[in-house]
Amino acid sequence: MLLQERVALITGAASGIGKSAAKLFAREGCRVIVADLDESHGRKVVADITASGGTAEFTRCDVANSADAKQAAALAVEQWGRLDILYNNAAPTSLCNEHDRAVHELDEAVWDTMINVALKGAFLMAKAALPTMMAQKRGVILNTATVNALIAEPGVDSYTAAKGGVIALTRSMALNYAKYGIRVNSISPGYVITECQMGWYNDPAARSAAEATHLTRLGQPEDIAELALFLASDKAAFITGSNIVIDGGFTAFKAQNNGGDFFRTPEQPSFLKK
Repeated sequence: MLLQERVALITGAASGIGKSAAKLFAREGCRVIVADLDESHGRKVVADITASGGTAEFTRCDVANSADAKQAAALAVEQWGRLDILYNNAAPTSLCNEHDRAVHELDEAVWDTMINVALKGAFLMAKAALPTMMAQKRGVILNTATVNALIAEPGVDSYTAAKGGVIALTRSMALNYAKYGIRVNSISPGYVITECQMGWYNDPAARSAAEATHLTRLGQPEDIAELALFLASDKAAFITGSNIVIDGGFTAFKAQNNGGDFFRTPEQPSFLKK
């Protein structure tokens, strides 16, 4: 097992990529703190893990709240005496889908929420986890970014800015904490079919348009979880300060086609319309 006897704290673990990672990590021997605001679904993830013979605990956590971040990190130590992996996966994705805009149309409250959850949340969770990892002289921090931070799309300016900050923070932390044996990397997924994305995925025009921008297929949460597992394990011991793109060829397609008509045509699919 790749994570035998390790302890991981995963935010945004009640659904989507976080849920898949929590279950996969547990199958690989990891003891998992499932951290999320969604208590009902978070506890269901814990129940699924324990029913499969794994070990997990739920904590209700607002990553943008420093007290919640400290409590989540402390729970891992209280339960199992250590904290080996922090996977910052929480983000207000539904807010991005419904309310993100270009700057001149962007509501300030949407900007603040996006920055607070996606960027400040990663900072606060790392701040809470790092003292334990530094004392252990060992740890892994994974931050979820996005291909949007690398190749911009129209109308998602707060999400792009927040996730760009996540990549920059990742590199800075990797530099600062290497001497403590702590590795820090970010993961930039392309389109991944999670619960909050099913609305547009079930729109045939939107699905067809999105699939046309990939060299392979659209992603599944399990695809990202498998990469996170590798990066969290000792198999990735020489990888730190990196942003790993996992997107089915999306960024390669967009670079080759300068965005393609997908992003410029007036007949945009419904999930890109604001």
